[in-house]
Amino acid sequence: MAALLYFRRYFGIYHDSILYLGQGLMTRWPSIYGQDMFFQHGSQTDYSVLPLLLGKAFGVWTPPVAFMWGTLASLLLFWAASWYALRALMPARQRYWAWLATLCLPAMYGVVSIFSYNEKFLTARPLAEGCSLLAVGMFARGWTWRALLALAAAAAFHPLQALGAAAILWVWLVFRDRRWMHATWLAVPTMLLAVAGIAPFDGLFRRPDPEWMAAIHESYHLFVTRWDLNSLKALGFDVVLLAFGWRLLGTEFSQWCRAALIGLGLGIGANLVLVDWLELILPVSLQPWRVQWLAHWFAIAALAALLFRDMQARDYGRILLLVLAAQLAWGETAVGWVGMILLYIAWPRLVQPPRAHLRPLLACVFALMLAFLLANHLVDELQRFGEAGYRLDAYAFDLRILVFPALALGLPLLGLLAWERSGLKLRLAILVAGVVPLLAWSAWTWDGRTAMMRQFENSAFREDVFGVMLPNGAQVFWEPEALVGSWLVLQRPNYFSPSQLAGQMFNRGTFVVGRERRTRMQPLMDEGARCRRDPAAFVAGQCQISEAALHAACEPGTTRAPDYLALSYPLRYPALGIWLFDAPQPAQRLIYRLYGCAELMQLMEAGNDVADGHPDTTDATGPFDAIRH
Repeated sequence: MAALLYFRRYFGIYHDSILYLGQGLMTRWPSIYGQDMFFQHGSQTDYSVLPLLLGKAFGVWTPPVAFMWGTLASLLLFWAASWYALRALMPARQRYWAWLATLCLPAMYGVVSIFSYNEKFLTARPLAEGCSLLAVGMFARGWTWRALLALAAAAAFHPLQALGAAAILWVWLVFRDRRWMHATWLAVPTMLLAVAGIAPFDGLFRRPDPEWMAAIHESYHLFVTRWDLNSLKALGFDVVLLAFGWRLLGTEFSQWCRAALIGLGLGIGANLVLVDWLELILPVSLQPWRVQWLAHWFAIAALAALLFRDMQARDYGRILLLVLAAQLAWGETAVGWVGMILLYIAWPRLVQPPRAHLRPLLACVFALMLAFLLANHLVDELQRFGEAGYRLDAYAFDLRILVFPALALGLPLLGLLAWERSGLKLRLAILVAGVVPLLAWSAWTWDGRTAMMRQFENSAFREDVFGVMLPNGAQVFWEPEALVGSWLVLQRPNYFSPSQLAGQMFNRGTFVVGRERRTRMQPLMDEGARCRRDPAAFVAGQCQISEAALHAACEPGTTRAPDYLALSYPLRYPALGIWLFDAPQPAQRLIYRLYGCAELMQLMEAGNDVADGHPDTTDATGPFDAIRH
């Protein structure tokens, strides 16, 4: 529990949880959010029960409260489901090592800068993953119908994660009983629905038009051939671990590693053919590469099982070699991990008599290499911590240190070994002096939201944060992007942000509207980005946005203009109101200003060069001080 809370610290409504926030708000208040471009032409809301559940929850709790406790519930579901599955797959002591590994080691898969299993924010993915792991445990126990119901529950939360899990489960079932091959007949009705032109199956044989496809290519995570080096390394290391688990462990779990390896090959292969090469609409939406989430979970469990095996044999050199390979594979070098894996394979012959004396020598070399990587990690993190003013609330230095994989798993395992080798009195001391304080600290620090995130979330449905009330249906453009500001705080549709384009792969209408609005707002976004790249001018409020960019944003035309602009920098014209933040650091305030597009157009046409008269760049004393939260 301490490991779960510590390594899955909650940082608020961010990343994809913002999109689920919008979907929940949409189900609760469709008259308001139905005008948002993210929902105008349909969205993922139609394929998951989570938005409906969130909409119901918002009638009882505020969205920040619902998201915080919903995140904890999803973490606990994954935590319990992992243990339930591993109990059926591994021997008694080995499965506990694997359980710790799935909680402590890097959970990243796919494009590793975006995706991880058991996410520390609320989306439908971890809920679907938990249900899928329950299905794994039920299939392993021979409870077929219960397992199918658990997999159906996973599909109700997130069909894509469930489909990825189903690929591995199907392979395992086929090895157990070849009659499961008949499941491939499901392709026939799918093709018939595609030929009949019934959505979404009609996309099985169609390609997007060139313009739409160019926009879809911006979501580079969809195409395996466009993954970066770190993502491909993580994929390659998963393949190696699953192959080792299959060939070296020799247990029932090894058959699951084989199924995961073949399922991963099917998913990645289907993605390469149907998405990267043929670029078909439906496969692009289904994202077959997502099979890697469960394959990665099995790979992490296999890593722990291999470590346990070598610990039982007291082969410390081989343990360090595998740990070093993992450390290098998860981000330190481009190809160094491959050399470590080759050494790991050759290890039994390398240290057999008459070369057995090499064991302690090589173990020392590997330990020194690992220590060097740890020292380098400490120096880098200390530098970033200093840039954040040595404030834990601004930079989670303790967490950043312990995510170093050798420490993340090594320290809990050392505690476990100490427990196993202790008598009753020493175990009591470990509990009182170690486990209980660690659990208390993990629980106390689990809410790791920054001051800025707290201010956004504490202002939920405060439509007057700028000191003015916006008309119903007003569309707000927020720069830099802050969907939480438009959706959660002002309770208004957001005019445009890049995150709203997440649905364009599912619906061409979203792409069309998004392209029009991006074209309109691009000059303002570009100038705003240049402004933020000059910290001195940004803090001093000296950024200058050209009238051409403002005209492009606010001028009436063939496409609707935003009604209001919420900007983090001042314009030459008076703001309708301001919202003052004591973030990201106490001595460095952030000020959002609200401008009306209609008022800006009138002032520019009249040639009015009125200076912004609000005291928003001074010491924040005056009539707007009451807006401070």
